[in-house]
Amino acid sequence: MDEKLELISLKGRGRAEAVRLMLIYAEKRFIDTKITIFQWKLRKKRDGYPDDTKLPVLLVDDETKIIGVNEISRYVASRLHLYGSTSEERKTIDEILNKLEELHIGLTPIIRATLTKNYEERREVWNEFKNTALFPCLEKYEDELRSKRYLVGSKISWADIALIEMLTRYQSCYDSFYLAHFPNLKEFCDRFEALPHMRPYIQSRPDSHF
Repeated sequence: MDEKLELISLKGRGRAEAVRLMLIYAEKRFIDTKITIFQWKLRKKRDGYPDDTKLPVLLVDDETKIIGVNEISRYVASRLHLYGSTSEERKTIDEILNKLEELHIGLTPIIRATLTKNYEERREVWNEFKNTALFPCLEKYEDELRSKRYLVGSKISWADIALIEMLTRYQSCYDSFYLAHFPNLKEFCDRFEALPHMRPYIQSRPDSHF
């Protein structure tokens, strides 16, 4: 993967963080541009993006524009050989990503409460989300990781990195203790973040509310 890459996203971790982690894991150099909504409006006008273009955007060789986190993630995972070795592995990865997408949609009321600084409401909706949607899903992955190191196949994949990013973002932004219920998942995250080429980024990453 020799292209020049620029990842453009809003400030904060957000879902573009999994793209960053894949690129850093593969030791692929890229320009990480984090901007405000106002700055994005100016750049859209300057660079000729349609008015309804939403972040994140991946700019490849200053020409090709890949828009949307799922499209960007699939492109990067494919190019970095993080999208499985067989069609069956890719199917399983897609199934995991679809489940994580469902969880992301369920997180919307929590993000809204965070942005409006309604922390009492956020605590209530987080606990409901955690008990009805998140924990039942994580119990499955916790059980799978009792007997294997990776979710799919014999090496790390997009599915692993996407799950790790989601788990650690929830831990950082919403509930610092919830992973104590899932020791295998916690060890899974810790092992990835302790990799020599991941640790410097993880340790220097600024705090984020979403």
